[in-house]
Amino acid sequence: METLLHYVNVINGFIWGPPMIILIFGLGIYFTFKLGFIQKYTFKAISLSLSKDEGAGTVSSFASLAMMIGATVGTGSILGVTTAVAEGGPGAVFWIVLAGLFNFVIKYCECTAAVKYRVRRDGEYVGGPMYVMTRVLKMKWLAVVFAFGTIFMALTAGAALQTNSIADVLREGYSLNPWIIGFIVAVFAGIVTIGGVKRIAAYSEWLVPLMGGAYLFIALIILIMNWTDVPLALWQIVSMAFTGKAALGGAVGVGVMAAFKGALNAIGMGVSRSVMSTEAGLGSASIAASAAQTKSAAKMGIISATSVFWTVFICVLSGLVVVLAGDWQNPDVFAANLCNSAFKTVPYIGTPILIFSLIIFSFTTLIGWSYYGEKAFQFLGCGKWTKTWRVFYIVVSVIGGGLGTTFSLGWKISADAFEVGLSTRFAWGLTVLMMTLMTLPNIYMLWRLRHKLQKETQINLHKVV
Repeated sequence: METLLHYVNVINGFIWGPPMIILIFGLGIYFTFKLGFIQKYTFKAISLSLSKDEGAGTVSSFASLAMMIGATVGTGSILGVTTAVAEGGPGAVFWIVLAGLFNFVIKYCECTAAVKYRVRRDGEYVGGPMYVMTRVLKMKWLAVVFAFGTIFMALTAGAALQTNSIADVLREGYSLNPWIIGFIVAVFAGIVTIGGVKRIAAYSEWLVPLMGGAYLFIALIILIMNWTDVPLALWQIVSMAFTGKAALGGAVGVGVMAAFKGALNAIGMGVSRSVMSTEAGLGSASIAASAAQTKSAAKMGIISATSVFWTVFICVLSGLVVVLAGDWQNPDVFAANLCNSAFKTVPYIGTPILIFSLIIFSFTTLIGWSYYGEKAFQFLGCGKWTKTWRVFYIVVSVIGGGLGTTFSLGWKISADAFEVGLSTRFAWGLTVLMMTLMTLPNIYMLWRLRHKLQKETQINLHKVV
């Protein structure tokens, strides 16, 4: 496992180093200027998300946005940020925010394109990069690569890691058996996903505001309790963005090269987690946008882009809380354990509220990615096997609950913290690797559509904002 983890990290380190940084930042900067800095419409777009649209579609635009946020704000925004801080230092948070600024316009572009070129299949409106690649670019092979990437991401980041996050935090907080937790979570997920997009959207509509409010409440309490240390934490985030974790050793003679490598690590961690957290550049959220009732692709695009704003906001809170706790420098504390070490500083309610928030966050991500994977599965011509996909997805969710542990019907956890941490690290590494199969084709698609997107924006966006 350790050797395989090493090779996965080497591949990810190369892809999500300078090459992907240049691609994502470059594309975001390009579209920011080409489309007239549409980030300025953020708060107008938030108000639009609450309005009704009588256009064609399967679910309301707000339900689509809620499903999108629910699928996005999970381990990527909480545990994903903690792993980024653990691996790249506090500076990773800075790059998450900066990448998020440009990811806003990327999210707008991919969702606009998906809605504009969506199709009606089996009584539902479906779309996403794979349909755009097929219908507009005439590159079916690239669409197939994206679809396979989506399926793998659904099974890793969607099914396995989300259930594992729930099981891990309950193991840490209450010593509950992760296999049993995984089974319970899978049962509830099955009840929701069996109802398809309408039931997933309906649950997301009321779960997303609930989970956001609870998490915001406890995070603000931690910030208030440590308000004198907040300026120092912010300084660490900004200063270490350009030196990285290696700077800790630079003071005792590691040298400039180590600091430079640390900075690249912080940037790579920040950019990859920003893509994972906001799903901008990944293309997955556009699958949810395609189901929305809307008369304008540009309108749904700008509404969808607000999910980036909310996600980055939660990422900043998560990053600040973890940096304030200080355990990010402890190599034996990782993922849910690292997050819990920060939240348990609030007596009595810290851990329970974190557990509640993380369960809801992860659950909405779990059911959201079930839909994304299902639509990719359907695109590959396996529509008649939809029920098989849902069952398989739930089985993987159960396995994810016991990730890093050995099977036991008792309540005692047989794996120690190191084994759990190593297994989780491998799962995250595999997830980042699978992201590449989606991100690269999606970025290429957006570049090919740049003139069409500019025209769509100039004609239709200004009619609604």
